[in-house]
Amino acid sequence: MKIPAIISYYILYGWRVIKVVFLLTLPISAFTVLLAFIQGLILGPWYQGTQINHLHLFVANMVHVKTMEWFREPGGANPLYVSRAPYHIRQLHNPLEWTRDVGISRPSDWNTDNVGVLSSFGDLYRRRRRYSDDPSWHNWIYLSANEQPLNETWNQDPWDKAFLELLEYRDMYEPLGRGNFHYITCPKNFLCDIWRISGPALVHLTNEPIKRNATQERSRRPILDPVSVRVFEFPLNEPVIRGTFPTYFEQMRSITASNSTYWTTRMKYSHFDQVQGQALKVLKGVKDKHPWTYGILAKAEEKWINLWAAEESALILLSRVISLAIGATPTYFGSQVWERVKTRWMKRKQNHSEGENISPRANDPAAVDPVAYQLQNFLNSLTEEDKEKFGKTYRGGVLLDRIQNGLDKRDWDTKDDVLRAVEDALRV
Repeated sequence: MKIPAIISYYILYGWRVIKVVFLLTLPISAFTVLLAFIQGLILGPWYQGTQINHLHLFVANMVHVKTMEWFREPGGANPLYVSRAPYHIRQLHNPLEWTRDVGISRPSDWNTDNVGVLSSFGDLYRRRRRYSDDPSWHNWIYLSANEQPLNETWNQDPWDKAFLELLEYRDMYEPLGRGNFHYITCPKNFLCDIWRISGPALVHLTNEPIKRNATQERSRRPILDPVSVRVFEFPLNEPVIRGTFPTYFEQMRSITASNSTYWTTRMKYSHFDQVQGQALKVLKGVKDKHPWTYGILAKAEEKWINLWAAEESALILLSRVISLAIGATPTYFGSQVWERVKTRWMKRKQNHSEGENISPRANDPAAVDPVAYQLQNFLNSLTEEDKEKFGKTYRGGVLLDRIQNGLDKRDWDTKDDVLRAVEDALRV
């Protein structure tokens, strides 16, 4: 009985001390407390929404990969894995296989039960090239902010254009050319979303610095070097060359050149820092959208703490963190509850609607399967003339027959296919 009483005493005593300190310092931290609380109310639902978006994007990306498997040429690969314009390098589509596409892996005994962890930058390794004078390895992934880079010549993104110039430059002046480059189109992409990078950006992966070990090198077992990751979001905040403001192309060239060590100046990837960066962008958007309410409060808070020279004081930082947590916690979990209620309501409504309108195709797996739905849409988009012209070619005929026969005969169950792929990747 004494232990609970002692704990209760110290909790009450601590609360009284905190309350007294809070009231005494409230004149200085009042604006900070109010602003951080409002920011918590904004960021709680936002963060919950991004987590829901992770799931939607993962499913959409996997369905897209499975759908494109039906468009492979006889004896060929999935069209998604074919290097094509504008960059003619591998584009990363499959969130379960991006490490293999890039040329890295995780330890053989590694496993997880979370797709987000599987797609993260943790526990990455590169198999070292034996008997090489320089076993160092560098790889770059360009993250475009556009779904179809350089698709419209009249409205080209300058960063997409600069990346194409970079690849052409490397083909002429770098030994590896564009061989160690990949790219992702960030809109509607799970990897960009889970990494918390919006684009335009370059992700740098390397096994440097190499740690030599004579015992390892004499052994026949594979040598796995840990891979570190750094993110360069454009435009760069600091000039690569002091005193100059480089062009889009020069910014990219300066950090990716084989003789450049600029990448060493950047801290390793931090998921927390990326989330924080996105949160600041969200708050800036709110400030721009509501200049006479939230915007005025943000400016007043900044001027007030500057007046007291308390920008980096423990008082302000602690007040900000606590108030942010108080505002964010209930709205975050409230958003979770609301999402569950909304999902159940929509599911009940859908089941009720299906019960009233029973169609002959209601029990047909192909009628509700997402891959079959996309394939059927593809066939529906073709006119009879298109089908006739397409079918006259060997490849086109094989493709049309494969899709039509699949829609007619296949026992569609993409959900199980995706789950099996996830289980294989998670090694469970």
